[in-house]
Amino acid sequence: MRDEDDKKERSTIGEDLVVDGNITCKSDLLIEGNVEGNVTCVALHVGKSGYVTGDIKSEETRIEGRVIGMIRSRSVELKDGCTLEGDIESQTLAVDHGAGFTGSVKPTGDARVLQLKEAAE
Repeated sequence: MRDEDDKKERSTIGEDLVVDGNITCKSDLLIEGNVEGNVTCVALHVGKSGYVTGDIKSEETRIEGRVIGMIRSRSVELKDGCTLEGDIESQTLAVDHGAGFTGSVKPTGDARVLQLKEAAE
């Protein structure tokens, strides 16, 4: 996930916003509200209050909130306290201690790149 201080453009769905439909974004996307639909973007960050029901396609995906759906991404981070109910297709996967995950993982690209880690924090 890109550094938060990076000047790259990012769109945000705030906590008070509910989106019913698919989202396609040509920049990074932060979701703090609720999305009921598929999400396609460059880099996705589902914040602690974020909730997505739908499939995700992105280069980078960081989940802190809740997702129900399949994730197709070059890299996926499941952070402490998140919940994911769905399958993952990714080159890399980082799973923090305390992350909730129900589903399967299918490595893409070079399977040796798949990394599962437990955060020491």
